[in-house]
Amino acid sequence: MKEAPRIVTRDALEHDVWGDERPDSDALRTHIHALRQALDKPYPFAMLRTIPGIGYKLVNSDEEN
Repeated sequence: MKEAPRIVTRDALEHDVWGDERPDSDALRTHIHALRQALDKPYPFAMLRTIPGIGYKLVNSDEEN
């Protein structure tokens, strides 16, 4: 949230959440899915955007890429 609307890389997210003790599994994907359920489902547009090959960003309207 503090970086919005800037793109946050997957590596940066993993480091912020797990530090140097990153899990062997793809736990970030599970957490991103849960976050999408909370952020995107109740609203008419997706606020959590995936930037392929880079990371994620939060937007506050359907018009922002």
